[in-house]
Amino acid sequence: MKPQTGPTPFLVVLALGCLLLASCGYYNPNVLPEQRDLPPARLYAPMWQNATNEMGLESRAHGAVSDWLLQSGRIVLVADEEDAEYILTGRISSIRYPGFSYDITTTARSLNAVLTSSVNLSERESGRIIWQNPSLRLEETYNLDASVSQTDANQREALRLLVDSLAEQVYLRVLRSLTTVHKYR
Repeated sequence: MKPQTGPTPFLVVLALGCLLLASCGYYNPNVLPEQRDLPPARLYAPMWQNATNEMGLESRAHGAVSDWLLQSGRIVLVADEEDAEYILTGRISSIRYPGFSYDITTTARSLNAVLTSSVNLSERESGRIIWQNPSLRLEETYNLDASVSQTDANQREALRLLVDSLAEQVYLRVLRSLTTVHKYR
């Protein structure tokens, strides 16, 4: 039997498969091309409202959302509402800590931190709503500990994760909404 000197059939099929996947036109919708001919959207994002008794939560939410928005070349945050094309407002409606996991004596072992908020993106001049979610609900579980300070630390970490998750979701929806609006102008 003569030794094979060219590529094996398996390698040929593998190479063709890679070419087909690479050229199928798929793109991640959350990573939009920055080099479009569209100008960046000017967005005003005032401080969030906080209807909870969790002090400083509005500031953390506002900061996290702003940090996410600043990552995009498609959005420019402006300091004055008059300079903006769009306004992004948010309100933290509630934060609750219902029990999640119990032991055989019905003692709670972990709690859920449940954050409910509302978000609204609108055109500044017309007031037309581009995107809104009146009841964005997020949950994060954290463990109770025999030490009160450790339980407090676990709760603070759960809140930090909730705020970051909220900010990421708002960023993705704002980016998609603004791209759609600009595309059809």
